[in-house]
Amino acid sequence: MRMLWPTPAAGSTNATTPPRSPGSPGSPGPSTAAATTADPPAAAAAGPAGAVDAVDPVAVYAADRRPAPPDRPWVIVNMIASADGSATGAEGLSGGLGGAGDKAVFAAVRGVADVIVAGAATVVAEDYGPSRPSPEVTRQRLARGQAARPPIAVVSASLRIGADRRLFTESPPEARPIVLTTATADPDRRRALDAVADVHTAGEATVDWRRGLDVLAVVAGARVVLCEGGPRVVAQLVALDLVDELCLTVAPLLVAGPGPRIAHGPEASAALRLALDRVLIDDGYLFLRYVRPRPAG
Repeated sequence: MRMLWPTPAAGSTNATTPPRSPGSPGSPGPSTAAATTADPPAAAAAGPAGAVDAVDPVAVYAADRRPAPPDRPWVIVNMIASADGSATGAEGLSGGLGGAGDKAVFAAVRGVADVIVAGAATVVAEDYGPSRPSPEVTRQRLARGQAARPPIAVVSASLRIGADRRLFTESPPEARPIVLTTATADPDRRRALDAVADVHTAGEATVDWRRGLDVLAVVAGARVVLCEGGPRVVAQLVALDLVDELCLTVAPLLVAGPGPRIAHGPEASAALRLALDRVLIDDGYLFLRYVRPRPAG
C-alpha cells in the first residue's frame, strides 16, 4: 500500500484539515508516511508509479487527529463502493467489493474507534462477529488509554435481530455488544437481547442519532464512533450533518445493477462539503479520507 496523495504537513494551519499532533486523541505519534506538497490532480496524473514508498495503514490512520465536537463524539463513516458507485457487489453484499488492501484499511480504521456502529440489517447481512484487533493494534489501543477492543453497537428500532447472532454469542464480556433501540420496541424482543447485550433507548418510535451518540459517550466513554453502514444508516447521519470523517474505498470494479449508493435515504437539506485529506492506493483500490470542515472552536 502506498501514499498517492499525503495529508498536509504537521503544523499546517489549514482550517479544513486539523494538523497532526502526538498528544491529540487518536494520534499516538506522527505518521510514518512520507509527505509531499503535490496537489491531488498532479499526484493523480503521476499515477501509482509516482506514489511514495509503502506505508502501514495502521500507523497512518492512528496518527490522524480527531478532536471530538463539544457536544458529541467524532463520527467516522467507513464504506466501500465500486467504480460505478454501487455500495454492494453482485451478491448484494459490500464484502464482494473488497480486496486485501481494503481489509487492511478496514482493520486500521476499526483500530482507532471507541465504538463501532452498524444497522441491524448490515449486522445480519454481513454476519457480524465481535471486533478482533491484531496484537499490535491492541497494544496501541491500550497505550492510548482505549479498551483492548471496541464493542459493536447495533442500531435497531424494531429489535428484529436474533439474540443467537454470532455477534452476541461470540463477544467477550469486556466487549459486550450494545443495542440502540426505541421506547416502542417489542418488550419481549428487548428482554431476549438484554441477556446478551446492553440495550439502551435512544428515541421514541425511531432511533434519535444525537441521543444515540450521547448514550455511547456515557456508557462506553466514546470519543470516536465508527459507523460501518448500511447505506440507510449513513444517509440518516448525513441528513443530520453528523459525519466528521468519511473513509471511502473505491474498488476497481464495475458492477452495474440496482445496488445502493453508500448513503441511500433521506436527503440532506444541502450538500455537505468535504475536504480531501489523503489518498492511499493498493492493487488498483483507492482509499480516500475526507474530513468535514467545521468552524474553529
